[in-house]
Amino acid sequence: MAARAGDRQAFATLVELEAPVALRLAGSILRSPSEAQDAVQDAFVRAWEDLPRLRDPERWTPWFRSLTVHAAIDRQRHWRRLREVDLEAQQPPAIVDTTDAMADRDRIRQALQTLSVDDRTILVLRFAEDLEVPVIASTLGIRLGTAKARLHRATMRLRAALGDQSGDAA
Repeated sequence: MAARAGDRQAFATLVELEAPVALRLAGSILRSPSEAQDAVQDAFVRAWEDLPRLRDPERWTPWFRSLTVHAAIDRQRHWRRLREVDLEAQQPPAIVDTTDAMADRDRIRQALQTLSVDDRTILVLRFAEDLEVPVIASTLGIRLGTAKARLHRATMRLRAALGDQSGDAA
């Protein structure tokens, strides 16, 4: 990997390839496009600084994903304030969408807003990014059992929040 040797053009190519996914991931965690951009920028700076220490170039993607998640979490914890969610700017508009599907998506967004950044992060990694639990554990730097427990608790909290929104008992 030429970028590990300090090749700026090679690193610029990595940035071009990774930026869209990193922005979507950070945006899902932070709920703010501008904060997501800042977190991704932080992750790229960290990657550039630490890239020479990356032992296995094949691990670039999960390693950079981990840097992005941690940068987003750090930014969220630093600011500790409520933000408006602008998920429409992060996702391509649906060509065909029914009213029921839009209502369900809005309910889920509202329920996610009530969760902690840790709960949102693990749910985004599992369901929005479709990562398997061992990959999530590696990305977050936690043990597999801890990741499973956090995912279970976050799912239960999301279900409870969805039940609260509809007025149903969960």
